[in-house]
Amino acid sequence: MITLLAFLFAVCGMAYAEQPVRPQSDSYIKGVEALNDGDPATAYEFLSNELEQHPDNGYAHCYMALICNYCGEVKLAFQAFQNSLDLIPESDPEYRSFAYYSRGVLLTGLKQWELAESDLDEAIRLNPSDSENFKARARLFLETQQYEASLDDLQEALKLDSRTDVNDLVWQLMTMAPSEEFMERVSATYRMIGGTEVR
Repeated sequence: MITLLAFLFAVCGMAYAEQPVRPQSDSYIKGVEALNDGDPATAYEFLSNELEQHPDNGYAHCYMALICNYCGEVKLAFQAFQNSLDLIPESDPEYRSFAYYSRGVLLTGLKQWELAESDLDEAIRLNPSDSENFKARARLFLETQQYEASLDDLQEALKLDSRTDVNDLVWQLMTMAPSEEFMERVSATYRMIGGTEVR
C-alpha cells in the first residue's frame, strides 16, 4: 500500500500539457496538492468535499480509492476504483491506465492473480509507454513463479525508463533463478542498472 501511495505522489506531479480536460475545481486541486505534500488525511477531506459537490469526478474517485486502500478500507477502495473507471472518459487513456494499474497492484497484494493480471494487461494496453505498468506486472509474474515473463517485463520497463527502480525485483529473480542460463540473463539485467558482476 505504501508503494502505491508513493507512486501516486509521483503521478500527481505529471504535466497536463496536451491532455484531455481534467477537473480544475478548488477542492480537487487542493486534494491533489495535499497528496503531493504527502498528507493523505488532508487530501481525504478535500476529495470528500469534491465528491459531494461533483460525484461524477472519476479522477477524484481514483485518488480516493488509493487513500482508502492506504487506510486499509479495501472494500471502499474497490468501489472507488470502479467509480473511477465508470467515469474517467475513454478519451483519457493515461488516467484510465493509472486506475487499472492501481487496482491491479491492490489485487496483486490480495493474491487475486487472474484479476490483477487482467487489470495490469489493460493498463499496459492503454499506456504502453509507462514503465511502472510493466514493473507492476513483473512483480505479479514473480509472485506467481512466471520467472521468464517477469524478467521480460523488467527489461521492458528499463527500456522505457532506465531509471525505473527494479533492484528489489532483480535480486528476487536471482535468488529464484531456475537455471544457469536464466541466471545469466538476470545478471545482464542487473549490470544494466549499474550492479556489479554476480558470481
